[in-house]
Amino acid sequence: MDYSPIVCFGFDRPNHLDNMLKSLENNIESKNSIVYICIDGPTNETDVSMHKKTVDIANKNWDFKHTEVITRENNLDCRTNIITTISELFEKYEKLIILEDDLFLGEYFLDYMNKSLNKYQEHKDVWHVNGYTYPQINLPWKSSVSTYVSPWGWGTWRDRWNIFINENYDKHNFISELSETRRKEFNYEDLYDWENIIIKNELGVISAWDAYWYQAIFLKGGFSIFPNKSHVKNKGFDGTGMHCSENDDWKTPLNKRKTKTFQEKISINKLFKLNAMNFYRYYIIKRYFRYHKTKFESFSNFKEFIYRKIKL
Repeated sequence: MDYSPIVCFGFDRPNHLDNMLKSLENNIESKNSIVYICIDGPTNETDVSMHKKTVDIANKNWDFKHTEVITRENNLDCRTNIITTISELFEKYEKLIILEDDLFLGEYFLDYMNKSLNKYQEHKDVWHVNGYTYPQINLPWKSSVSTYVSPWGWGTWRDRWNIFINENYDKHNFISELSETRRKEFNYEDLYDWENIIIKNELGVISAWDAYWYQAIFLKGGFSIFPNKSHVKNKGFDGTGMHCSENDDWKTPLNKRKTKTFQEKISINKLFKLNAMNFYRYYIIKRYFRYHKTKFESFSNFKEFIYRKIKL
């Protein structure tokens, strides 16, 4: 098998990074994998001791084929650091697997990712391989083709990434120029507000890269690959994450089997899309209950919200 290099990102959460790298090490294929661990530089508000502990974790004697630690002297911010590092590594490699410190990987994550990246490399309309999949999705296929994406343990190829960079999808909000119908489609039929993430980036409220990457995939008519059961858990919903609040909405069991079959036809798997949309509907309802539980006497407002968002 052709093993893709792996790049792991951390900042100031040593325990998260340690657990993620241990779960990566638990994948048999990791012994044949080149692993880069990139730690962004501290900000003025950074806990210096936690940042130093994170760098120390990165420099442990990990049991990979080769490990290289990249430590940024200055803070680039989350979005800039991830995009810059991936671009630098694509000067050397044809494909990459990308991880962040708050993930926990199943033992067959690398088996699935490497098989997928090898299988779909010449399918130029496939841009993105997802390691994570949504809760409550249990389809008969071992993988599904979708236009949705997840940034939680993913992979891509140099030529797709170069389009993203060279055509400035990483810097510009192209979605604002689209028709209302296309913007609604971009936002998963108004079930997940990707456009708002781009707007918040432009305003300097957050620093997130994934909405820009998804923007490129969407506007180029690209596809992604999802496993039928997740190979990744996100541990960042514990209150420590930069962009994730404390909740368990995205919790999902890990896949316990190797992937042997893949969707051959590159077209949207409609049953997967239906299941994913149902998850987002469930997510919206849970989020509404969570943030408005003290105001729940306004049931008419809640009902209006549900009708608008879920099209009952």
